[in-house]
Amino acid sequence: MTDGQQPRSTTALAVDPAEEIAQHLFHNPSDLIDIRRLMRRFQASAADFQRAFTRLDQLNPSEKKK
Repeated sequence: MTDGQQPRSTTALAVDPAEEIAQHLFHNPSDLIDIRRLMRRFQASAADFQRAFTRLDQLNPSEKKK
């Protein structure tokens, strides 16, 4: 399996869905157009997306993709 096809792990090593979403949107902001697809992809709730948007605001501007 490639990295994009691996199932999400439910072990202690799992990353917070809000952080995953924030990082994805940080690098691919146009993906926000289809939020329903993102919710399915990340198996996330509306609350996860609210936390992700808060996290996006906190990201260092020097980390932003040019």
